[in-house]
Amino acid sequence: MGLVKSVDRKEITRGIELERALKAQLNMISSRSYFPKYKVEEILYRDFAYSLYRIKNRFTVPEGLVKFTPSSASKCKRELFYKAIRAKQDEQQNYPYNNRWTRNATAVHGAVQRDLLYSPHLLENPSFTLQSIEKEQFGRLPAWEKNIEDYKVITHNGVTFVVSGMMDGILKYEKDGSTVGFEFKTKSSDNQQVHHMRKAKAEHIQQCTAYSILFGIDEFILTYECVPKDKWVAGASAYEDIKTFYVKVTERQRTSLLNKFAEVAAMVETGELPDKQTSKCLFCPYKTICLQSTSTEVSTKSSTEPSTRGV
Repeated sequence: MGLVKSVDRKEITRGIELERALKAQLNMISSRSYFPKYKVEEILYRDFAYSLYRIKNRFTVPEGLVKFTPSSASKCKRELFYKAIRAKQDEQQNYPYNNRWTRNATAVHGAVQRDLLYSPHLLENPSFTLQSIEKEQFGRLPAWEKNIEDYKVITHNGVTFVVSGMMDGILKYEKDGSTVGFEFKTKSSDNQQVHHMRKAKAEHIQQCTAYSILFGIDEFILTYECVPKDKWVAGASAYEDIKTFYVKVTERQRTSLLNKFAEVAAMVETGELPDKQTSKCLFCPYKTICLQSTSTEVSTKSSTEPSTRGV
């Protein structure tokens, strides 16, 4: 028992250390005014060129297998099932402000990644640096987004399926050279959302678990930023707009998620409908078909396309 408690304390101490280090680094960068630096902007230029290349050369995964993505890790099993069989989604209306809401959050996302890339050029000893990856004619690019998109074919509990996706960044903790996953989330409803957060969202921890399966990383820092800020003149008393949370993914968490994916993939093949999780109905795009599904079995032939079923 004493050993377990010692290990727990050690992990907590490291978690606090990493959380504080990344938050301090992001705040230091945001405190600086600086002109663009050619070396960094040239990397971003090549990164953009690779993104253009990917538009015509799309990422593909093996066909004929149910595919799961990290963003789906926390979804209701029935929602995963419907997505896998390409069931018809409910029509959803987005108003112009909804799309501008998404646009603004996406812009903040990119700005934070840019800050991380600039860190070693603006700070004397940054705690974290972005790892990089070789992309043929595009040279070495930041280890983020489409640059690191990948898939794994996994057989678990006798069922074979695909886990595929990309993440916001892979960092190097300079103090000990360890690899740490970076996942960034925005909050946009009001300027106090992040200020009142005390822990990472459960669904985001599950997302990190899927990243752990895909990329072989155990440690992550979930970073949240509130897009609406406090009053310009609030000064030192302003609501906190950024917080970091350390996540250490365990083997038990990975196994639990793989059990879930394997169960859904098996049901897709048999046509057996999974139980629904009513707590997740609010944002589900399959409410209509879910209400109409009274049988325990449904046709898995909803799609006319031969490509991989995706979740």
